[in-house]
Amino acid sequence: MLYLIGLLSAAHALKVLDVGPPRTGTQSMHAAMQILGMEALHSGYHQSERKTACKYLFGNGTLENVWATLSKYDAAMDEPFHLLYEEVMETFPEAKFVLQVKDPEAWYENYLAMERGLFPNGDPLKFAPSWQKKCNAVGVWGCNWHTPTASSKKACMDNFKRHIARVQEVIPAHRLLVYDWADGWAALSHFLQLPVPEGLFPSVDLPGDFTIPGHLAEHVASLR
Repeated sequence: MLYLIGLLSAAHALKVLDVGPPRTGTQSMHAAMQILGMEALHSGYHQSERKTACKYLFGNGTLENVWATLSKYDAAMDEPFHLLYEEVMETFPEAKFVLQVKDPEAWYENYLAMERGLFPNGDPLKFAPSWQKKCNAVGVWGCNWHTPTASSKKACMDNFKRHIARVQEVIPAHRLLVYDWADGWAALSHFLQLPVPEGLFPSVDLPGDFTIPGHLAEHVASLR
């Protein structure tokens, strides 16, 4: 425990956790946090940084190891970090939370198109251990992108909706921004008590560009 206290005091105190599920604009929010001067982790760009949180949530890992991973960052986003809001609330009492809301059907179809585009030959996690399957492509929600059924789609979307609802139930309103993309910089900057940057709010979607072999190869390799 003394080690953990020392680690947190010497490290970045996590300021912002994006609790929006993957494919709800987490890449754009990552870019926004960087523009606002934060050291931000998007786990889709740095898959190796997921492991401690994946093991904590779905294996035999420890929360202490998660905080060691996050000790380099001011903000974190994408799976599985969006599931750690209760732990972050307790450990970082000054941390704030951002939730991007997307229509469940639109979210599902967007995710399905991305997975089919990235992995046309089937599920790259087919033979992965259980903790890894749950921790990627929102497998923990029963989402099945490569052999979907009506029941798997329903389970996936229902769990998406439950997450959105529970986040808003559990996180106090003064610590949570339900972000509307139409609000641009103003709402986010005001919420974080930071100056409003010049220029347009960023719009980023690298995994959506399936023509970039380097990104695809790195993503596939990181899942092995």
